[in-house]
Amino acid sequence: MNGQDLEEVTINGKKFHLVKRSRRGEVAVYTSGELFARVGERESVDRMMGLHKKFEVFGFPVPEIVGKGDTGEQGYFLEKSLGEKRLSELFRDDIEKHGVISPELFETFLRISEKFARAQFGTVVEETGGLSLTDIVRPRDLADELPEFGEKILSRYDEAVNTLKVFPSVLTQGDFNSHNLFPLGVIDFEKTYYAPYGYDLVTNIFHINWFPESHDYEYYRGYSFSEKQEDMYYKKFDTLFLKMNLPKLSEYREQFEYCRAIWSTARNHLAPKLQQWRYELFKKSYLL
Repeated sequence: MNGQDLEEVTINGKKFHLVKRSRRGEVAVYTSGELFARVGERESVDRMMGLHKKFEVFGFPVPEIVGKGDTGEQGYFLEKSLGEKRLSELFRDDIEKHGVISPELFETFLRISEKFARAQFGTVVEETGGLSLTDIVRPRDLADELPEFGEKILSRYDEAVNTLKVFPSVLTQGDFNSHNLFPLGVIDFEKTYYAPYGYDLVTNIFHINWFPESHDYEYYRGYSFSEKQEDMYYKKFDTLFLKMNLPKLSEYREQFEYCRAIWSTARNHLAPKLQQWRYELFKKSYLL
């Protein structure tokens, strides 16, 4: 049976329970508690492991790979756990208990984000030779979904990309946010992108704004950052960027947010209520 169809797998005598399946159905993630297993088509698993090692070499805070092998017709590799809960879950717990994200937990968020950012700056390239910001954002998809605004969407995107050329291209995670962060590091490096330095960092603080607060939708907001926390975030990374002889990140926040908003708004057909909510938010924010 395909590993993607199993709710539980046994590896080296240890039982692993399903956490999630990849969007394309090539690889599934399982956990035993202290370990995570990525199981699926050998080619896909080998590609993911190679990419993981690439990020590891550059000093990104990624899980340590502790084993690999085959299970039936599937390949797998094992990673050490970075914690019991993602930061998004810990943020939600704080909100439910105290109404705000605690200073201590937000400091953990800043620490992991800064470690990621410093490693990322070490991957600067002159020629990307790989998937670009446009491959991440895929603005044409949204232009096709909202044809009455298609030309405006693409024109503004081109302007944003041109403006962001002040930043070097770096190895980019593409979906860097608290759903992929643990207190000890970052997960889910599934593809290699090269995008302007800052895209991941703005995504990290902006991502949650594209979820509704109401629980009436398929997916909804489990936490929010306060204005003070957003200010702290940008002050930290403005300082870091200046040390690297780059413009302040906050001065290009609008362009990065627009790119991420396109990514968030398109291709939500499996969640029609959320899709409609995001269409309206995008129109209100950028088109009307």
